[in-house]
Amino acid sequence: MRLAGTATRIAGGVFGQRVLRGRSGIDWQPVGELLAAVLGDMKGPVLKLGQMASQWHDVLPEPISRALGALQNRVPALPYDRLQAHLRKVYQGELTDYFEFIDEQPFAAASLGQVHRARGLNGEALVLKIQYPGIAEICAADLRQVRRLLPLGRLFRAPAAQLEGIYRELEQTIHAELDYAAEMQRLKRFGDFFADWDAVLLPRPIEHLCRPGVLVLTEVPGLPFAEVAQAPLEVRQRLAHTLPAWLAAQAFDLGELHADPHPGNFAYTPAGELVVYDFGCVQAVDPAVLAAYVCTFKALQSGNAEQLERGFQALGTRQPQSAPPWALYRNLTQLLGPLLQPGVLWDFADQPVHQEIQRLIPDALASLSSLQPAPGTLLVNRTLEGHYWNLTRLGLRVPVADLLGQQIEQHR
Repeated sequence: MRLAGTATRIAGGVFGQRVLRGRSGIDWQPVGELLAAVLGDMKGPVLKLGQMASQWHDVLPEPISRALGALQNRVPALPYDRLQAHLRKVYQGELTDYFEFIDEQPFAAASLGQVHRARGLNGEALVLKIQYPGIAEICAADLRQVRRLLPLGRLFRAPAAQLEGIYRELEQTIHAELDYAAEMQRLKRFGDFFADWDAVLLPRPIEHLCRPGVLVLTEVPGLPFAEVAQAPLEVRQRLAHTLPAWLAAQAFDLGELHADPHPGNFAYTPAGELVVYDFGCVQAVDPAVLAAYVCTFKALQSGNAEQLERGFQALGTRQPQSAPPWALYRNLTQLLGPLLQPGVLWDFADQPVHQEIQRLIPDALASLSSLQPAPGTLLVNRTLEGHYWNLTRLGLRVPVADLLGQQIEQHR
């Protein structure tokens, strides 16, 4: 009922503004505030959709993306007494038979579950990632209701097929994040692959303590990545080189991408090691999609608008039978091309590209009939955009092209 009422209020408000304001434009701020207020009180796919949508700056008006971005840190936790009764059922007995201690206060809460520190019977520091009781059934019901919100996307000129693709992407993401057994296997694959990387630390699953809906991991302590700007220069420099190299190794060598770049899923150590948490959202990298991203990267690097058109076509972002947005292509290559040259340091402190990109919004809006993000690229784009902000937090000059260049040149 709340979703239906919210959809009606938003649609009516936008229609009224179009009638009254005409060409002066629509004020999206009240829409963003309403969505954030409603979704912030919910869990499951509805909240997850809002969190995912906060990354879709190329689809949603900026005030809506900004308001939805607050949902990443505004998730109410479930009281421990309810969670404790649930855990006793899952473990079919007293929790003291398995754990010496479980902290009643969660240190993280998300759309599908929350995380508690614990200690094993052998004294090992652990964390318990616990799904909310009944969340699988809630998700199944909520996914049906999410479709009620999707028609709102037409207010932003998103095609119906695009909205359906977004729904399918959300549905697959929710199902993957609910499958803790699969997440444990993903974490083991990542752990094995990056075992020799002394700059990257991952938690290790404790398999004999894991249960359906409960993932037990070793605790890897770290400092909050959201506060990394306070770290010493040498620590930030190490992280600035590790993060792009880690992303490239995932895409080009492992063939899987950790696709939840929210800073809450990352930490760092005083020695400058990157700590990575939460492998519920991992995207398999299609070789054809990877090749299209490489083509797009090289087009931006060379300033070749025709090659950029081919890259966008390969990515599936170009709408069939529509004119290429050549003006937007030229502006993108002029903005990003100089930053992607070999030997050039991309200044993430004094060269805020996101502010420059805001100047392209009129061109981007004019190109909505021609360019729409392909559903299969949503998580990849979310990852790239999220780590742009993570690099911005580091506030350093980073040789992006040099760190990616070797991997890209080997990709034929």
